[in-house]
Amino acid sequence: MSSTTIICFHPRFRFDSIGMTRYMPSANIPCRPILYHVTNAFRKERSPRRMLVIRAVQDLPDRGIRKDDEFRLYIVDAHHHMGREKSHRNTPSGAYDFYTQLWFELQKKAEAMLESDRLLFEPIRVEVPPMASGVFQSRTSWNRMNHGWLVDRTVVFPYTDDYSSPSRPDEPTFRVSNDKIAGWTTRAPHSTRLIGYGRVNPLDGDSGDGAIAVRELERCVTTLGLRGLKLHPLAQLFLDSIDGPETWNVVKRAGELEIPVIFDTRNIRTVERIHSLVDSMRNDPDCGNAIKGLRVIIAHCGMSPSDPRLFDALKDPIIYTETSTLHDLDVPALFETTLERLHHMGDRWSNKILFGTDFSFLSVQAADVILYLLSRDFGGTLADVQKILGGNSLIVTQRAFRRADSARVAPVEVFCHDKDRAVQRGLESAILEHVGSGEWGLSSLDVMLPPEDTWPKIEPLEKGGFNGVYLDSYLLTLKSKQSQGDLHVWIRRRAGGLVSCSVLGPHGSATIESLEYASQKMSWTLTQALSHNSHLARDAGELVAELESLVK
Repeated sequence: MSSTTIICFHPRFRFDSIGMTRYMPSANIPCRPILYHVTNAFRKERSPRRMLVIRAVQDLPDRGIRKDDEFRLYIVDAHHHMGREKSHRNTPSGAYDFYTQLWFELQKKAEAMLESDRLLFEPIRVEVPPMASGVFQSRTSWNRMNHGWLVDRTVVFPYTDDYSSPSRPDEPTFRVSNDKIAGWTTRAPHSTRLIGYGRVNPLDGDSGDGAIAVRELERCVTTLGLRGLKLHPLAQLFLDSIDGPETWNVVKRAGELEIPVIFDTRNIRTVERIHSLVDSMRNDPDCGNAIKGLRVIIAHCGMSPSDPRLFDALKDPIIYTETSTLHDLDVPALFETTLERLHHMGDRWSNKILFGTDFSFLSVQAADVILYLLSRDFGGTLADVQKILGGNSLIVTQRAFRRADSARVAPVEVFCHDKDRAVQRGLESAILEHVGSGEWGLSSLDVMLPPEDTWPKIEPLEKGGFNGVYLDSYLLTLKSKQSQGDLHVWIRRRAGGLVSCSVLGPHGSATIESLEYASQKMSWTLTQALSHNSHLARDAGELVAELESLVK
């Protein structure tokens, strides 16, 4: 078996007996060049891979697809509840158990569809993500939850739960609920899999302007690190005032904070009111900044997946919908009508739909959506499938993680030659050791994305398997025990077989604003700062040592 020899100068950096990179923070070993060998089997095992894997059941010459070609799909659940509401209870481990159950249901239904020749692509396996899964493996108690990888990321928000009621008249509804969501979604290991949204009630207080809800929204984003907002007009009894000043001010502030807002909708009349609210805000000069940062998601397709008024709303550039509650005949109704009503958008029609489950109110019905997208009846491409199942959710929630408790540091970038990816594996192993030991807190792990409206063609695994999600380029939000706040650690694959590791603060002019992986999305200030503060490391050990000196 062939191998690659690597020289490492870091005193606490080793490979164990099976070739897995290990970092040893407590070892007392002299710093000297150490040679070790990485087998090709190890390189294959640790190559970037995750997600649902599907296989073509026949040749598709018009798409350049051959029978038995395999593809990866990155799945994001855009609608998932956590907390406790009467008989409904859910925690992160409950979510992962559900996704395991959903995978079994998917396999069972796929078998029946294959027998009736209804599938173009069959789901064949689920592959776990090395970095995110590695976080779970870094501690024994976390490793028990290292399953359910059919879904890679999950957007979670509170139920109208048993602890949502305020204890005082001036206290917001959902304060305790939002704290619980933040506790799950901004700490390892769940911060690698969960994206937290807050909830507010625009009718809190008696001022009539939503001031209490706006303050709670600001706390959710700036203090807790939540990344979106859930509003439920029916549960909080503001159906008749969706376009009133209370809701207006909450949604306006969400846009200014550049976070998405998902509205629970149970009928098409609610959809029309939401559409009217967005139209009114767009025509108000005071809402110019809010509209630029706002994205509105209509949950459950308004329970009307083929109603023309839903598609009138979706023609708005900042309005989207998601699939939770849809099953059986609702599923083809949505996609067939979308292709008919939004055909003028060309291949951007599929940008408007997000996949969601509504667990725990609904369960394995979500398999119907996934299998329809893999069936002969679906009129789109694999790129459309990937956008609907995950890409759109990531783009809508693409704002880099940040909260007020952030360190102020000058950006630094370190490069290293890494054609066989061994350096990046070593760097990741060191990060995992620090996170698993509790020395570093991990508030988020966000993959980089293609620029909006430029989703690429999906590649088969034999050609690399790229599906539009940059699995080997991502942004970590870390905080050491001794630091003054969060730091962004930005790891990227670069041209010429290089890997780079940048450390910078989440706030200021030289910071990452978007997770879109394109040079034009970086501010000139950040580009200049990284250019003036960059250097080349000799090997993985030197790169790790540099990172440790910065995250302290």
